[in-house]
Amino acid sequence: MFTWISKWTRTFWVLICLPLAACLEAGPDGPALDSSARSKQVTEQVFFGGDVVVRAPHGYCIDRKSLRRGIGTQFVALASCESLSGTRGIGVAPAMITVSVLPRQQSATQPRAADLARSVAPVKVLKAYDDDGVSLVQINSGGDQVLSSGDPRYWRAGMLVNGHLVGLSVYGRRGGPLAGKAGRVLLLELADAVREASDAVPDE
Repeated sequence: MFTWISKWTRTFWVLICLPLAACLEAGPDGPALDSSARSKQVTEQVFFGGDVVVRAPHGYCIDRKSLRRGIGTQFVALASCESLSGTRGIGVAPAMITVSVLPRQQSATQPRAADLARSVAPVKVLKAYDDDGVSLVQINSGGDQVLSSGDPRYWRAGMLVNGHLVGLSVYGRRGGPLAGKAGRVLLLELADAVREASDAVPDE
């Protein structure tokens, strides 16, 4: 189990870092977009023919410029709708949220927080939780390398949706609430929304 989880976590880690570095210029409130992208607010994104549907938490939207889809791992980032649209709306904590979806695997099982924590060593994990259908870890360092003016602490989660391993992360402003308990709450809200939206899609 540990070997398989470690492989998944290494894949997930590379998946999170590379798209962010290549596709996003992150400011304190999330991705910085040009004027052509500051228009329609998108709150859902479908992956793998509807097996996994990412539904944004309240006040957050999909950054369509970050979307990466192919036969392999698929990825999208979210930020506050205000920062993506450039217009005032629902006030939420500034954040960058990432969602990574791996191809369906018949042998895939729900990752455990303890395994995820061990697999990121020697990076320190501050907290680890196994919640209902999702595992979460709060990581001590690295968030400020992803989000400009971000807090080093950030949250990562893993879940299984219709045979697909789904990785979630949330990065918040330095000293902001999302580096602490609020980040866990936001990831749980996102995980619930993904499960609900994905289950709502009829089987093909």
